Amino acid sequence: MPKILLRACAVVLLAASSTAQAQAVPPAPSEAEDASTPANPVPADASPDAPAAPPQAEPGEVPASAVTEDVPAVSPEAPPVPPNGGAFAKDTALVPEGTPFLPLHIEDPAQARALAEETERSAPALVVSGGISLGAYQAGFLSTLVRFWSVAQREGAQADLGNPAPRVWTGASAGAVNALLGGLASCDTAFAQPTWSPEQSLFWTVWIDQLDLGRLLPEERNEPPQGTHLFSEPHMQDTLQLILKKAQTTRFKEDCSFAYGITVTNLRGREVPFGEGGPDAQFKLKRVTEKLVVQVMTQGEGKLTARLPFMEGAASASFPHIGVKPKEFAYYPALGAQPTGDGGHEVSLSNLLLTPQASGAFPLAFPPVPVEVSFFNQTQWGPLESLKLIDGGVLNNNPVDLAVRLGSRWVERSTSGETTLNRERFPVVYLDQDAVAWDWASAPERPDRSRSPLDEAYFQYLGNVLNAARDSAVLNTLEHDINLSGRIQIPRRTSVLPSEFQFAMMGFFDRRFREHDFYRGMQDAIRFLSTQLTSTRAVDLLVPRTGKERLKDRELRVLNVLGIDSPGFRCVVGNDCATTPQLGRLRQATDALTRRAEAGQLQKGRVDDLLSVLGDVGYQYSEGVMEELEATGTREDLIPVRQRVGTAFHSLVTQQRGNLKIPLRPAGAAFLDEWLTYSKPHHVWTLSAMRQRGVGVGVELPFLASEQGREDYTYSRNEWRFGAVLSGLGVRDMDQLVPNDTRIRWASLGLYIDCVSDMDGFSGAIPFLDLGPYARWRAGLGVSAGYLSHPNEWALTVPEARLGVDLAEMVGVRLTMPVYLFKKTEGERRLIRGTPKYFKELGLGIEFLLTRW
Repeated sequence: MPKILLRACAVVLLAASSTAQAQAVPPAPSEAEDASTPANPVPADASPDAPAAPPQAEPGEVPASAVTEDVPAVSPEAPPVPPNGGAFAKDTALVPEGTPFLPLHIEDPAQARALAEETERSAPALVVSGGISLGAYQAGFLSTLVRFWSVAQREGAQADLGNPAPRVWTGASAGAVNALLGGLASCDTAFAQPTWSPEQSLFWTVWIDQLDLGRLLPEERNEPPQGTHLFSEPHMQDTLQLILKKAQTTRFKEDCSFAYGITVTNLRGREVPFGEGGPDAQFKLKRVTEKLVVQVMTQGEGKLTARLPFMEGAASASFPHIGVKPKEFAYYPALGAQPTGDGGHEVSLSNLLLTPQASGAFPLAFPPVPVEVSFFNQTQWGPLESLKLIDGGVLNNNPVDLAVRLGSRWVERSTSGETTLNRERFPVVYLDQDAVAWDWASAPERPDRSRSPLDEAYFQYLGNVLNAARDSAVLNTLEHDINLSGRIQIPRRTSVLPSEFQFAMMGFFDRRFREHDFYRGMQDAIRFLSTQLTSTRAVDLLVPRTGKERLKDRELRVLNVLGIDSPGFRCVVGNDCATTPQLGRLRQATDALTRRAEAGQLQKGRVDDLLSVLGDVGYQYSEGVMEELEATGTREDLIPVRQRVGTAFHSLVTQQRGNLKIPLRPAGAAFLDEWLTYSKPHHVWTLSAMRQRGVGVGVELPFLASEQGREDYTYSRNEWRFGAVLSGLGVRDMDQLVPNDTRIRWASLGLYIDCVSDMDGFSGAIPFLDLGPYARWRAGLGVSAGYLSHPNEWALTVPEARLGVDLAEMVGVRLTMPVYLFKKTEGERRLIRGTPKYFKELGLGIEFLLTRW
């Protein structure tokens, strides 16, 4: 049962994660899925082993077959594209013809085509899911889209294109951070320069430079010990201040604006009235998922402001703005202010930056974020209340409902011909990195003997139930808004990413993992622009379709427009890794995993597969927590991470009060061991009590450790410990049958070596003995020497057999049995040896353990 509870706890933590247990493809009704698939698709041969086709263009050139007179000129300063197409050379498919935006619920082809054209000409809304360290992949994807839209606005001025970038950005958890960064980037003039280096962007600063485990878990914390979270809160605050400082020096566009909405989880919850009429006719519902909405505006260099939505039809509202119906205010708390009048109150930048911090406050990793809001109580705004907010991805990880609502409430004006957001037909880009271009291999079935009845009936399904509850927001939106048909486009990830392993935390361990994933996001964005967005006005203007064009040629043309100047990108996408050899090795490793995934031979989340290929290619980890170690191909690579996280976890446990410490420390240690790798304790202090030995103090020093059973669901940990114990005031019965007469064992010193292991029921074969990790058995051999009185003598037992059981790494039962005895009695010259009297020397006692990891 304890192991079952541990697994259930792990499932709950997994489901709370933004991506760890998400489905491989985001759920959607069949019509929405079909609508997001390009018309007349041609299957692509994605195998990297396929021979590269002859180059269609020299580096820096657009293929001759793709050149038309209508293409706006691209700056001659644009860097060359990868020779021979790089990663794009493997694609032999053709560009999908037609439009992916046809609404399938419209039977009239002409009407459906007219609606699709409205969608193609509209600015989009963008939804970004939670992703933890996969936020680096999202950042690469979004930064590339923003770069393309910025170039399109620059090059399409004569065609009155206007600004084709999204007017609505929504996100949850890591997606909330990227949604804000994406919106700010769409207003940043640096993204429209002739050449673009992604390493100079705020996306890169936040996700690559800042969000590293060495910074999140520094060895020397600059904050007092906390009992609520593992990661450094000051570092997160410093990162947000860095965003603010950067924004204050950025040369923003004039009159650029976007709606920004996120989801957060209100731990306290609030009651929302349900039903019409007075209080007697209403019922109150509990609401824990809140949606925070602001409008962000820029007015040139360093000028950044934010404001709340206006009431629909407000005379005081300036364009553009968010216009909300009065009854809808109940669902959108006012951030940092108690509004009056028609709304539109200013939101301070400090309050604005609290929103992504709150939405990204993953439980246990970061503390709840206090945020002051005002709620609309049917007729008026209430006083400010302080909420404790955590990760918005707990129950709504993909806020497409919020994006749809904000898009329908966005009010703007523009000159004739410029791109605006069509409130009825705007496209929705739904970015969820769990949507992959392959099917994961199924995990092997667990043996029946490894499941208990509760595990079989409930616990194994907890992840599915919690994920379904989280996905219900998306499903409800699609179910109740038929007009979304043909408007949602879901990018497909085409590469296995190192960051996706270990609950999507792996990217925090190694900087180069995040760099690689950032560039892979850029690569997938180019594919997305070349396929699912290929018929949109901005893409068709810069990269017009030319009939039956090969996909790789179109991707090269899109790449040429982007003008990317990045050695790392050229390595990951173009295989030009002369200056970045370790990034090249990482690319080889992920390419190997991707080939296995495409063949249906890779299970989702098996970190051992990643570690194995890293060892095969001779990868060297980055500096920082991983200490630039050479990859071994085994979980030994994770020992530095296990030690850093384990130290932080046990510090967190130390701050707890009451009985919570008792189960939390061993359960947490076992969870970290199974999640990462087994890290033996540093040392163990012992306090023992045994009739034959008396009261003793000792120390145990683990010197060897191993683990087993990961593959067959019978995980257990084993270690060898050297121990020493000094005892005194023990009692031994007289050798003669003298009633109530005993001898005193004044002092004894024992040395021993024990093997300590989780009780796994002999690999699950005996279920009632499967009690790990709370119960551990031990067996070993030792020696002990003692001094007894009446008569006074020295005694040495060699060897001494030992058996024991430890509970919760805190208390244990010990049985010692001497096998051979040497003794010398005072006054006698000879040494007596032989087998001891077992019933007199047999020791049974209790031992308390203070384990230090």
